[in-house]
Amino acid sequence: MESINGTVYFISDCHFGLPDKSESDAREKRVVAFLNSIENHLTHLFLLGDIFDFWFEYKNVVPKDNIRFLGKLAELADKGVHIYYILGNHDMWSFNYLEQEIGLKQLRGNHSFMINGKKVFLGHGDALDPKDYGYHLIKWIYSRKINQRLFAALHPRWAFAIARAVSLKSRNAHLEEDRQFLGEDKEPIILFCKKVLQKEHYDFFLFGHRHFLLDFKLNENSRYINVGDWQFHDSYVVMRNQNCELKQFQKG
Repeated sequence: MESINGTVYFISDCHFGLPDKSESDAREKRVVAFLNSIENHLTHLFLLGDIFDFWFEYKNVVPKDNIRFLGKLAELADKGVHIYYILGNHDMWSFNYLEQEIGLKQLRGNHSFMINGKKVFLGHGDALDPKDYGYHLIKWIYSRKINQRLFAALHPRWAFAIARAVSLKSRNAHLEEDRQFLGEDKEPIILFCKKVLQKEHYDFFLFGHRHFLLDFKLNENSRYINVGDWQFHDSYVVMRNQNCELKQFQKG
């Protein structure tokens, strides 16, 4: 388990590219303004997935948008900020470009960290419902290297157009569903956290994926915090010392 100390921030679900360039560009500027506001005391930044609504890397081609955001990440990395990018279900086809060009650390799945002396379990938050067989099948198909190679055989103009159309259709179909809290007994992430706690203690569980704000007390010593998103809430989590707070960015 990696141990880190400092002022640590977490953001998730920017979905850059959705639903069109105008709205996406405005969202990108808000995220960059937020990063500008914290850069003088930020030591670690966790990106908890679905930062891009679609991302795919060819050998010599990557999506051309979001240059302000990528430039800001590069600037922070150059200043010594440690950046961790845990891939979500929309940006799972990020390979090694961002690691090489920016210097961030890219991760898949769920991970444990000791942060300022607190034990933290974190990830994007998808694929935690074992009964969602359809979703697990789709994710398995997308994760197969043969399918990634077949997709890469398409010309980028067609490949990006197809992928963005599919992503937009999926996002529109599940947007309201992802914003609704299902309750303690039905929320997949809460059920997952409780199952983990049966075997091992964690002080905090941090996830994105679900597009709502939530700071939920799992027991006397453990909390699940949903980081929210930048489509509706402009939200983030910050850990200073041993405190963990869910906040919303207000551009001044």
